Amino acid sequence: MSPSPAKSSPMSAFASLRSRVPLNNTLIVVLARSFVSGIEQSMIGVVFQPFVLSLGASMSQLGLLNSLGGFGGLIPTLAYPWGGWIADQRGRRIVLLGASLCAMGAFGMYAVAGWVGALAMLLPGIILLGISQVYQPVNAALVGEAVSARKHGSAYSLMMVVMIAPGIVVPILAGVVADRYGFEFIFPAAIFFEVIAFLVIWKYLREVRKTIPQQGGARAILDFLKRAWIPPPDMRWFFIAIAMDMFAWGMGFGIFYGLLSQEYGFTTTQLGILSSVSSITWAVTSLPLGRLVDRYGAKPVLIFSEALSPPLMLIWATQSNFIILAASMSIFALNAASWVPARNVYVAQTVEPARRGEIFGRLSAFGGILAFPASYIGGLLYDNVGFYAPFIGNLIFAVVTLVILIFFVPKPGKGEKAWQSAVATPTE
Repeated sequence: MSPSPAKSSPMSAFASLRSRVPLNNTLIVVLARSFVSGIEQSMIGVVFQPFVLSLGASMSQLGLLNSLGGFGGLIPTLAYPWGGWIADQRGRRIVLLGASLCAMGAFGMYAVAGWVGALAMLLPGIILLGISQVYQPVNAALVGEAVSARKHGSAYSLMMVVMIAPGIVVPILAGVVADRYGFEFIFPAAIFFEVIAFLVIWKYLREVRKTIPQQGGARAILDFLKRAWIPPPDMRWFFIAIAMDMFAWGMGFGIFYGLLSQEYGFTTTQLGILSSVSSITWAVTSLPLGRLVDRYGAKPVLIFSEALSPPLMLIWATQSNFIILAASMSIFALNAASWVPARNVYVAQTVEPARRGEIFGRLSAFGGILAFPASYIGGLLYDNVGFYAPFIGNLIFAVVTLVILIFFVPKPGKGEKAWQSAVATPTE
């Protein structure tokens, strides 16, 4: 798959995409929030699993913590639809600011847990970080409001590139710091970056759309509860496919770094190198893959993405060589770089702008409810069957997801032209 007919560097490709997606205050906030989140996930994502194991946790306990909260799991699943609904009702700004405060509290709890060596103190941090992930559906909805419909794929890819870019260097630095000085020194740095995100949101984000008319507090909440966890009828199979994919990856990749640390003795620096290989590939391929979504539509790209999963799981289940595993992270990155913008564009092309925040939240919630025990199940499989078992489970559910995408998920119901005139394109 060639990124472009012209031979160009990643920077020139980035400049080309930047010209297709004009900046405005809303997009500045989205990109800043994404960049800071990328730094935090690059720092914490690579150290958290060996950090938990260093506090005396078993693999199944690590899987349980991942299933409950943090950057994914049950807690964000319960919070997603509320965050999206509140953002549609009251505005995007209040949700993003509240999420940022929760993230600061979470990183503080992680640091305390490391300093005192108390595994139990991770639980409140896991809960707070899970709640903070409500920013994700709000960020996705803001992109839909910040650019015209014909540029959605490029805009979502730009957001993803900005989020992934820190992962080229930050995971290795975080791994070196953790190996030399200790895991707990990572978390104060995460608080510092989160403060920057909070200040950018506070200064630059202004509401550019009208909120949905209120029905009244109690009635609105009851109506929301009735629909929050149920897929919209015309998007049912799409919701199911997303949920199956989340479950699949939760079993294998959800505990991937912990498995490598426990089974093969990989250092945190080595885990950082794996993450950096993924981020480099992700950053280089996101821009052309975003253009493919714009050109060919969301469904073909979703199918391409899911088809990469089975061979990758076979590699992870059977190989222990560090070089081979590092090379395999490029396949993982291709999977993610194609999946995320295609998923977001599918929603943006199917749902009217006034309900996108809620639908993004409901999509994450539905998938999260079905997928939240996946990491715990993966940990149990490792403890009772062996290293390969979580990856074989991942492979099986990826194949099921691929079948659903091919035969049951329809093309976006209304298409981008139907919403183009309804999408706000703010100028400041």
